[in-house]
Amino acid sequence: MAKDHKITVTLTRKQAAPRNAAAKLLREGQFQPRVETDSKTYTRRKKHKVDPVLEAARQAGDDE
Repeated sequence: MAKDHKITVTLTRKQAAPRNAAAKLLREGQFQPRVETDSKTYTRRKKHKVDPVLEAARQAGDDE
């Protein structure tokens, strides 16, 4: 055999990388930034009040 010849082995199945445990922990709520609204900023008032029951039913219908 020549020194320049590489020995290759064909893979029979796709090799999966191990899960990144550190990245999974960083996605949890404990490490997410807390967003607080500034009380001095201008907020536009809503023109129409939304009925929470109708809103929940509408969102439940969209999920299906």
